Amino acid sequence: WESVVSFFRSSWPSRNSLENENGAVLNNVGSGRHLDISKFYEQRPLDQFSQLRYALEHSKLVLLYFAASWCPMSTPISDALDEAFGTGDVLLTRNGQKKTLSIVYVSSDETLDEFHEYTRKRHWLPIPFDSAEKNQLKRHFATCAHRELEELQFDRKHEIPTGIVIDSRTQGIITTNGADDVDEMGAGALDHWLKMQGWASQMANRIAHENDSNSQKE
Repeated sequence: WESVVSFFRSSWPSRNSLENENGAVLNNVGSGRHLDISKFYEQRPLDQFSQLRYALEHSKLVLLYFAASWCPMSTPISDALDEAFGTGDVLLTRNGQKKTLSIVYVSSDETLDEFHEYTRKRHWLPIPFDSAEKNQLKRHFATCAHRELEELQFDRKHEIPTGIVIDSRTQGIITTNGADDVDEMGAGALDHWLKMQGWASQMANRIAHENDSNSQKE
């Protein structure tokens, strides 16, 4: 993906050109819901996280949901996720059947009982409460609750609740605004993410084709 980053930074004519050519996808640029190209193509080696392997292998998109049962801001987002995807056929479960979306809960719950109570009736794929990967993911994506900062010791980029949407094939970040998208769009957020994923894939294929053509000429 490094060549893609370089291409978008130096070779693409302008942001307006992207908007005009792909208006159906980038028609919400002013609202902050457009595809953040720099984040999508930022390398995130998620293979190191064994707890993510099932979700990455069995769903097109992975929503990493950083939240906590005690957090009042998390409650409406969790309820919105339930309403949007809780009873649908798009959400990955543990039955092994591939789906469009998986929700991986990265919790900031303080006790195991809180964690179990919050997840037991939901079709989420929670990182186990006592797994070391839970805090590793928080460090990797610089996302946690304020009360965890002293323990985790990193420069936080995102507070909770945060939803980071990952393209399973590339492990690229589609958006870090997943929680807000679900809150505002409901089930429509999934179509929004799939459109961004498809657009980015088209751009990557186009770049790869141009690079192959250039190589053959040389």
